[in-house]
Amino acid sequence: MSQADIKINEIKSLYNELKFNEETESLKEEEKVEVYHKNQSVSERILELIEEVLKEDPTQIDALFWKIKIYNGPYFEDVSVMMSTAQEIIEKLPDNKKAVLGAYDWLAWCYQNKLELQEKSVEILHDKLIEISLIEDDYGLKDREFGETYHLMALLYKELGETETAGKFYKLSFEHSPDHYYTTYQGGVFFLEQENYEDALLFLESFYVFHGNEYSVSYAKQIQQLFESGKLENKWSLIKLMYLIGIDFPNEMGYKNAKEFGLKYLELIDNELQSNPENVAALRMKIQHYLLVDKNSKKAFELLQKYFSKIKAIKTPLYFTFFELAIKFNINISSNKYLIECDSFNGYILTTRFLEKAGELKDDGELELSLQYYKEAKEIGLKTIPVIENYFENGIGNKICNNPHGYAMLCNNLGIAIRNVALLSDEKYNTDECKYALELHKRGYLYSPFWENMESGMRMAELMENYDEVEYFGKELLTYYEEFSISWMIVQSRLLKNMTNADRYEEAEEFYRKFKADFESKNIEDEEVIGEMIYAAAEYFTYIRYQKKDFRKSIELTEDFFSNSKYFDLNEDVSKINYWFSLAWSYHGLKSREQAKKYFDFLREHYGSNEKYKHTIEEIPREYNLSAEESIAFNRLLEFIAIRPKIEKHFNIEDRSGKNEILLEKIIRKIVGESFIAVETWIDDDVFIKIVGRHKTNYEIDNKENRFDSIIDLYLPKENTTIRYDLIETEEEIKGILGLFSKTRIKKELYVFLYHYEKNQITSESYLNYEDETPYFKALAQKYWNELINKTYDF
Repeated sequence: MSQADIKINEIKSLYNELKFNEETESLKEEEKVEVYHKNQSVSERILELIEEVLKEDPTQIDALFWKIKIYNGPYFEDVSVMMSTAQEIIEKLPDNKKAVLGAYDWLAWCYQNKLELQEKSVEILHDKLIEISLIEDDYGLKDREFGETYHLMALLYKELGETETAGKFYKLSFEHSPDHYYTTYQGGVFFLEQENYEDALLFLESFYVFHGNEYSVSYAKQIQQLFESGKLENKWSLIKLMYLIGIDFPNEMGYKNAKEFGLKYLELIDNELQSNPENVAALRMKIQHYLLVDKNSKKAFELLQKYFSKIKAIKTPLYFTFFELAIKFNINISSNKYLIECDSFNGYILTTRFLEKAGELKDDGELELSLQYYKEAKEIGLKTIPVIENYFENGIGNKICNNPHGYAMLCNNLGIAIRNVALLSDEKYNTDECKYALELHKRGYLYSPFWENMESGMRMAELMENYDEVEYFGKELLTYYEEFSISWMIVQSRLLKNMTNADRYEEAEEFYRKFKADFESKNIEDEEVIGEMIYAAAEYFTYIRYQKKDFRKSIELTEDFFSNSKYFDLNEDVSKINYWFSLAWSYHGLKSREQAKKYFDFLREHYGSNEKYKHTIEEIPREYNLSAEESIAFNRLLEFIAIRPKIEKHFNIEDRSGKNEILLEKIIRKIVGESFIAVETWIDDDVFIKIVGRHKTNYEIDNKENRFDSIIDLYLPKENTTIRYDLIETEEEIKGILGLFSKTRIKKELYVFLYHYEKNQITSESYLNYEDETPYFKALAQKYWNELINKTYDF
């Protein structure tokens, strides 16, 4: 941040300390004197800062506008300085269109409010219109400025008593800014008073749609009076507007509730629909009656079906209500059936409602239904975004699109929808659609710095494993948070994790050490912030341990980090669990089982019953929680794994001579004995072995045959497959002639099964026999069979 920026920020902060006349009217005289002196000292300091900035850069735009404001303040008051500074901006910064237009506004305001020269103010605004007309590369700015300027001129001509001219300028303002807060309200009331109902409807409906606050009630009452006096016969669109406002604000309209207001007009609506069933305005009123007065959703849905079959378009959030009721009555509707004609405002509102509902359903575990809502949001967004972009890039289309912030918010919504459709459809993220979503977040942010685009973009980039983009979004996101706040810490932690995910070892190490040093240099005692630093460090230790396989360095880093007692003092539980967890797994990686067991035992003893840390406890390898018998078997398994055969022979897995069965039984019995116990561990990163002792299964044939299984399972994570070598023993009782004697016959056979898992699947009931497998998996089964059996010679 430059020195100028620092001073401008100080000016902003000081300006908020000033108290203006309206704030001091109720004060006692001595209090007013105190406020006066405070205003004097603050104003003088602000002016001092302004002059310091302008001394370094006479055209620093923020300082120049602050100079105008301070001379319109409660202490300094000099209209000549205000106007000369505004003129200076116009003359010295002709290429800064926003600054020049803002200066014209100040000049016009000074003539109107300080000098009471309305005609001169009009003249200045005409000059401003010329400047606006010269804008060629920013259609949004051009229309917004035209809309604002024509509105100011309409007010001036009203003051001058030239109502016809005022009306023309209201229309020009509306033409360029159909959602202008003051134009739509003031202009609408202006035309209503002139009984120009067509223009009044256009303006007032726009105010209700885009702003819809309680101020709508004032003109709704005027419309009601006109209706009751018989002046609105067949003006159904205007009557509908009054009715919708009355349903929303019944108390403000003078009624007890929506039902009382709605029932007043029920007969009118029904009579009209009986004589003219094609009246869309009356139909819309009856829909609202069923939704909010009669509260009959079934009839509301029937009329909504009729309504949408007539208009055949999606323009407003009413479509969300239609969709919700369709879901309720288990009827399939889709936005694909209708022409999506949403402007930027309605597109944003509509997609927001779909996203909010989709998020609620996702949180409740209703994933299929959630996906439907996300798909609708996506479809609406995909159809609306190009319309807005056509306006910004070519100036074509509805000028309501002139709001860059609305575009930025819609970009964020569409990006979120695309991300969640991919998530819930179990699709890959490196698709053209996801790349488009990522680009949308960046594009929206460039039009209007809406920080949610940075957060959403960072999340999408993380899922896409696009490490450069994660860094871009993350660094920009940091600028929105105070240093060492919770949110700032979380983003820093994500940036560090991004470096480790990209395996940028040296960069990650430098980042971690600086992050840690900067953090520890601050006297931070917030336990939540402390916790975030611990989590960030623990993630880094995990990277060193798990990905770099540097277990000794992981121990060194862990001990170094937690040697600072502030972590234990300020957040004991988070410190302990991460300290012990890191050391336990590091020693486990070094095969230092006693040391590893010590820390795993600490975890289990202190946090075994704590629900918050349940997942951490469940991660402790089973080998550290074994009975005496299982411990002996586990040590034998480790001995077996460690064997390096002196000879390498081939043992045909399909050999049926009985030799394979003898060798498999030798391994299993030697490790687990005759007991039904199981032991398991990783042989290396590519193979996990589990041995299960002899056990009876629920497999019988005609009650004559018992079955026993002894198993070696090899899980191969790269293939997401388990190869099972199963020694199956069957016992059958054989009786002699006349039943004079009997004996038990034991039959032993080797079976090889292969279990293939789907993504995120941890068990599988389906399997293939070795004989039915592909050549690739047959070769794998044979390879690992050879490795197992060759070890028996030294076992």
